[in-house]
Amino acid sequence: MIRARLAFAGALAWLVSSAPAPARADGSVWNTGTAAELVRQGQEHLRKGDEAVATHRFAEAIRLDPSYGPAYLELAALRERSGDLTEAERTYDVAIRSVPDFVPALRARAALLHRLGEYEREMADLETAVRLTDEPDPLRDLAQRHVEDRAWPAALATWRKILVSSERRGDERATREANLQIRALVILCAELDPVFAGGKDRDWVRRAEAAVARRRGL
Repeated sequence: MIRARLAFAGALAWLVSSAPAPARADGSVWNTGTAAELVRQGQEHLRKGDEAVATHRFAEAIRLDPSYGPAYLELAALRERSGDLTEAERTYDVAIRSVPDFVPALRARAALLHRLGEYEREMADLETAVRLTDEPDPLRDLAQRHVEDRAWPAALATWRKILVSSERRGDERATREANLQIRALVILCAELDPVFAGGKDRDWVRRAEAAVARRRGL
């Protein structure tokens, strides 16, 4: 364990201070393939229980290609599993600075911040992830967090976005789940539900939204 911690400390200092990898004439990073192979090797060493070697493989992959996101995720996850949450957070921080719009790292850091009790920062990461992608998973993370906080109107609004997304993708299973969640949250929200409250509003747009919601049972 001591050996693994020392290896990680040196590896993290290395990846933070390392310069970007050289690029080909076409502007692409020339050694992404090598970085991917190093990550594969690191995963194999993890399966064998050799965390120190795995750490070096992941850090070397980052040094060779600082834009290769999977290497950061593996390195941070290794630290989380070993209980070194501070270094795991630092690794996610470097990843988010180094890889543009790195939604998986934002989601992973949000989960870690939740474990650390850093709830405001967790919500900021989740909201950033939602803004950066149309994929449903960040929205689901955000909805779950709102439910845990008993922030029923916010959870309801988020599940309605998930419903729209699932219908657009033609995902019937996700659509059924979203409908169930929405029905339950409508009951919890009661008069706090902004759409149903709009039924008594003089504004015709809010009345129309409320009418549509009632017809769909949402």
